[in-house]
Parts: sequence; structure tokens; C-alpha cells
Amino acid sequence: MSAAMTTVAVAVLLCAPFTAGCWSLFIRTSRQLHLINLGSMGLLVAAEILIARTVLIRGAVTAFDELVYIDALSSVILFIIGTVGLACSLYMRSYLDEQVARGTIAPNRLNMFFFLFHMFLLAMVLATVANSLGVQWVAIEATTLATTFLIAFWRRRESLEAGWKYLILCSVGISLALFGVVLMYYSSLRVLGDVSLALNITQLQEIAARLDPHIVKLAFVFLFVGYGTKVGLVPMHSWLPDAYSEAPAPVAAMLAGVLETVAVYAILRSRGIVDQAVSPEFSGNLLALFGLLSFAIAALFLLLQHNYKRLLAYSSIEHMGLAMVGFGVGGPVGTFGGLFHLVNHAFAKALAFFAAGNIHRRYKTVEIGEVQGLVSVMPGSALALMVAGLALAALPPFALFASEMQIITALASSGLPGKWGGQGVGGSVLLLLLCSLVAFSGFLYRITGMVWGPAPQAVEQGESWSAGHFSLLFLGLLLVGLCWVLPAPLRQLLEAASALLAVR
Repeated sequence: MSAAMTTVAVAVLLCAPFTAGCWSLFIRTSRQLHLINLGSMGLLVAAEILIARTVLIRGAVTAFDELVYIDALSSVILFIIGTVGLACSLYMRSYLDEQVARGTIAPNRLNMFFFLFHMFLLAMVLATVANSLGVQWVAIEATTLATTFLIAFWRRRESLEAGWKYLILCSVGISLALFGVVLMYYSSLRVLGDVSLALNITQLQEIAARLDPHIVKLAFVFLFVGYGTKVGLVPMHSWLPDAYSEAPAPVAAMLAGVLETVAVYAILRSRGIVDQAVSPEFSGNLLALFGLLSFAIAALFLLLQHNYKRLLAYSSIEHMGLAMVGFGVGGPVGTFGGLFHLVNHAFAKALAFFAAGNIHRRYKTVEIGEVQGLVSVMPGSALALMVAGLALAALPPFALFASEMQIITALASSGLPGKWGGQGVGGSVLLLLLCSLVAFSGFLYRITGMVWGPAPQAVEQGESWSAGHFSLLFLGLLLVGLCWVLPAPLRQLLEAASALLAVR
């Protein structure tokens, strides 16, 4: 694809959600809102495919006087955004229309939901393609503003409380990240002497070895803690269970499947600069140790959950922690495993939240103990929940098992970075295996208890096909397909992105 076509594709990538969001403000009919939503998502996915193909052929691409920079790593994240975003758009047709019919959402507020959804999508795309740490920070802050209103969209006491908690904690985190960006700017300006290029990612990659290592270390600590709050790493995770349990199902799917991944991308993008200025062991230790802590704590909390949405929230913390271990250990195997884990988790968690949304609408409860007999009440949603549950439990042959084994293999062969390497390797691997067993048993015990057993007599049985089931079928087939084959373009993207990140 020519440079002009690449620029057009990037313009579509950014303009499709922006135009759809603005247009949604002036439309009142549900049918037109859904058509605009699906049309914009179709354009966004098409643009992502064209850009990914160009990146595979030509390498990294830039556009708009290098304001946009997209390499293999960016393309992997865009693939996740487009796939989960398209699935959410398919799911929202029946989900939102039913909420309007019940009176949960006033018809005149439906267009505001779509406006916020598209602004959320635009902010994540911008954070992924921006060739500036400053613009990336602004975009991630914009996701906080959009998602706060989406989390609190039901206007219940619990959802408003979850929205405020999310806003306060993530704002504190993003403020710390801003300080990290300022420190990176200060260090870069001393080398470049050019204000306009001081936060340019491609420029920073070129001069990274000349940056002040002490300032860069401090900058990365603030960036890691700030964006780690968005990821939901322990101990910055306390907003996450409340937000996921109160957000509308498609919003929870985007939070868990996409926003966390974009925040991980922001950390990895900064790490690529830091590792050239200081030893990779410094950033690797942070990622691996916080990843291990998050994985272990979340695995234990999975045993205590009685709310199935909070169960899925702690599952997200667990899987993000495991991916961080892979990136922290580094090397081709650990890095590939971490990226592949992000992809698989995004699809499985989105499918799980779609199923949870259907269950909540039918059973009108989020308590695990009050949901039984799903297989007879809602067979389609029960199958989707089981597929997502087995995948999230990393049961073979699901691809999450393969990525988890890659991360554990990398840890066993290389150990933790730096002075930790070679010391306590067996203990780290044993901890991962024990926590994996705890998470596996606790998660499946809760899920299977919901699927089987006698159905409550008061709950209507039977599940008719609706537009929302297309998203369940789409993600279900995708998860099952990844059990057996990794498509060549996706494998090449993951390998190219791993080569950019691998440090050991």
C-alpha cells in the first residue's frame, strides 16, 4: 500500500469513531444509532487490516508529518481494539434495546451512550497510534473521562459510587503518569534541545542511550504506577471490581478486554525507551514482581467471590499480572507469551461479560448462589459462559493455556531479571503453578455451579435468537479456532512485536 493510501487508512481509523460519536448526538432513533455504530466499526476494522498488512510488508509506518507512528506492536493492539469493539457493537443491538424497553435507559439517553462509547474508542485508538508520550497521556486520560460516565450510566447508587471511585483512583494514577511524562520530557530536552520533538517516541528511541539514566528511572517508576492503575495491578486495583460489576455489559467487556491492554501498551512503549537508557533488568524487575503479586492476590480473591461480575474482574487482574510476568522476564518466549496472552484474554473476557450481561437480564441478580440451571434456562449463553470460563481457566486446548505455559517456561528457563535471575527460580515457578491451580479450581467451581443444577422456577426458560447472539458466536468461534491454529498474519505480527520488545 502506498504512503498516500496509508495516510487515508490512518485518517479513517481516527475519523470513523469521532464522526460516529458526533453524529450520534443528533440522532434519536435506536435503529439509526446502531447502523452508524456498526458502519463506523466496519470502517475502523477495515482500516486496521490495511495498516497491519502494510506494517507486515514494509515495517513501521508514519503519517501526518510523523504525528502518527504504527509498528507491529501498535498493530497487535489495534487488532484487539477492532475485534472486541466490533463484537461489542454487535452485542449492543439487543442489549440496549431491551434496556430501553424495560425503562432502564430513557430513549433520549441512548444517543449519549453511543457518543461516550465512540469517544472511548477514539481515545484508545489515539493512545495506540500517537507518536508522542504526551499525546498518549492525554488520550489515556480521555478514556477516564468517557468511561466514568459509562460506568455510572445506570445512575444507581452503586454505579455512581463505582464511577466516582474509578474517577478518583484513576485520576490519581494518571497524575503520577503525567509526572513521569514531564521527567521524560526534561531528560529528552537536555539532549535534543528541541521542544517540539522532546516527547516524540521515534526521536526518543534514537537518543535513548544518551538520556540521563537516573531521571529516566524515576520517570518510568511514575509511568508504571500511573498506567499500572489503569491495568489494575495490585495494589492499584481497588477500583476495578466495583467498576466491572456496575458497568453495562458491553462497557465492562471493553474495559477488561481493551482498556487494560492499551494501558499495558503504554507501559511497554515507555519501557522500550527506558531499557536503552538503563539496564533492562530495572524495568523487568518492576513488571515481573508486580505481575507475580497481582497474579497471586487475584488467584486467592477468586475463591472468595459471590458476585459473578466481580469474579470476572479478579480474573482480569490475574491474567494481566501473568502477562506482566511474561514481559518482565522478557526474551522471545516470555514476550511472545505475554502478547499472545493479551490477545486471548481480551476475546475470552469480552465473551464472558456478554454472557454475564445476558444472565443478569434474565435472573436479575449478580449473586452466583442465585444463578443455577443456566443450561436449561439459557442454553446459548450457558455455552458461551462455559467456553469463556474454560478459556479463562487456561484449560487445554484453549490458547490461554499455551500462552500461560510459554510465560511459565520463560520464567523457568531465565528466572526473574537482574540479581533475582537464577535465584529463587524454582520458588517463582512453584508460586505461579500453585496460584494457577487455585485460580483454575476456584473459577471453574463458580462457573460450573451456575451452568448446572436445578433452575429456579420463577425464571423463564428458553432463549430465543437475537442480534446479540452474533457476538457470542463470533467470539466463541474465534476462541475455539485459536485452540487449533494461529493465523499466519497474526503470528507474524506477534513475532514482529516480540522482536521489538524482547530484551533478553
